[in-house]
Amino acid sequence: MNFFLFLHETINKPFLVYLNSFTDNELIWKIIYLMSDMPIFLIPLFLIWFWFFFTYKKDTLWKNKLLFVFWTCILSILISIFIQQFVNLDRPEESLKASSKMILNHIPDASFPSDHASMWSAFLWSLFLFWFTKIAFFVLPLFLIMFFSRVAGGVHWPFDILVWIIIWILSAFIIYKSRNINIFKKINNFVLKIASYFRL
Repeated sequence: MNFFLFLHETINKPFLVYLNSFTDNELIWKIIYLMSDMPIFLIPLFLIWFWFFFTYKKDTLWKNKLLFVFWTCILSILISIFIQQFVNLDRPEESLKASSKMILNHIPDASFPSDHASMWSAFLWSLFLFWFTKIAFFVLPLFLIMFFSRVAGGVHWPFDILVWIIIWILSAFIIYKSRNINIFKKINNFVLKIASYFRL
């Protein structure tokens, strides 16, 4: 038995079953059902809302920061997709069928790592890095509830979520450290120029 399989059998599966047991409570069941997916839609809403807000304020500096938050989210997904090409881990349905506590529907794609967790983690960390600090603290509870919901609801294994630690550090810091590279400046300036043409 390799080390990864050992961790999967001794930690991943038992912890999944434990968190899934919270669905016995009707209120928690409803929270899991709503919060497993809903918070991910806050990311485009945040980007669109503040883009229009900073357009109204004519604040190019903060629109530039918004673009870096966007690039961070994109990079996190690309890293997740890359990892999924090499790690094939099925969703946790089989481990939960006996308990009949599968309460969520999902696209039957790779489980490891979680795209939701990767994007939300990258998004949250980029908010801190690019000085949207108050908003980052405000959305942090939603971020944690979503992670709990996706495991407790049987969409992901606990390790699918834990891997976000590596991915959000990588994607957020890569973008943050690359923000002054000339190619990034040119891309952002091009986007801002196109947007200004449409008065956005």
